[in-house]
Amino acid sequence: MSELSTKQLLYLLYAVAYSVEGTVTKSAVKDYLSKSFKKDANNIYDALSKQELIESPKKGRLFVTKQGKKTLIANLKTTTYQFDSSKGSKVLNTLLYLLKEASSNDQTAITLVENIDFDTFVEKFKALYFEERKRQELRGVVAIRSREIRQSFMENNPISQSNLDNYFDRLKSTGKVFAVTEKDDELIQWVE
Repeated sequence: MSELSTKQLLYLLYAVAYSVEGTVTKSAVKDYLSKSFKKDANNIYDALSKQELIESPKKGRLFVTKQGKKTLIANLKTTTYQFDSSKGSKVLNTLLYLLKEASSNDQTAITLVENIDFDTFVEKFKALYFEERKRQELRGVVAIRSREIRQSFMENNPISQSNLDNYFDRLKSTGKVFAVTEKDDELIQWVE
């Protein structure tokens, strides 16, 4: 886990806190940053993006990746930052206190219960694929990127990155999914 600066920690925290249906606008996150950090918001975003802690599915919108959430929690456990905003500083400081307490008894704040077997994975992944395909068909162009659909699957299902990778590779090797790499993007198509 990487150690975050105070600016990065707050940016991630606000991005998670003010997300609606998993995403938030960059301007909304910037608005919640203190005045001293607002001028540096684009640099903070770039640094977090390079570390793959946040991603931008659409221009102006972002979401915190699973790795970003893990990194945020790990950094919240050890931060000494004190919130002084009148917008709930007691609540936020209590949150920090509880996270530190939780870390002292060696339990991780994020646990992945890996109860998805391959058949369940295939069923859920196929449903997600066709849902995404239908959504894209309504816009007129279908280009399903494996990175994006896998990220979406991981965020909505209890599975580790290694199991997701293994299961996805099995989909390709068994011919259920056809993949082609174009401009460093792997595009996929379900084969029926």
